[in-house]
Amino acid sequence: SQIKVYQGSFLRDPIPKGYDLITLIRVLYDHPDKNLKVILASAKKSLQTSGKLLIAEPMAGEAGTGRMSDAYFGMYLLAMGKGLPRSHKRIHFLLKEAGFSSVRSIKVTLPIQTGLIVAEA
Repeated sequence: SQIKVYQGSFLRDPIPKGYDLITLIRVLYDHPDKNLKVILASAKKSLQTSGKLLIAEPMAGEAGTGRMSDAYFGMYLLAMGKGLPRSHKRIHFLLKEAGFSSVRSIKVTLPIQTGLIVAEA
């Protein structure tokens, strides 16, 4: 198995094709929905038929941590000057809209810190 890292802009540069896994780590919450549609469509195009997209980032409204995580990331992103944590439900919707066939959230031990979603091409 081989890992390759590519530099570029999600909005201007195509993601290289033919891979079985793409990871987006703390990427989505830095962009408005219109950019997410471009990023997710590009990821979908670049994956093999059986490929997967792994998303790991802060997510809004986590069960049991909703208020605390929303307050923390609200302040953090306000200080950064941009960003929007989205709910699992919203990200699932955007992934389905981009053409992903199967989308599921993965249970994590620290949901206040990050959420995980896997989508299949």
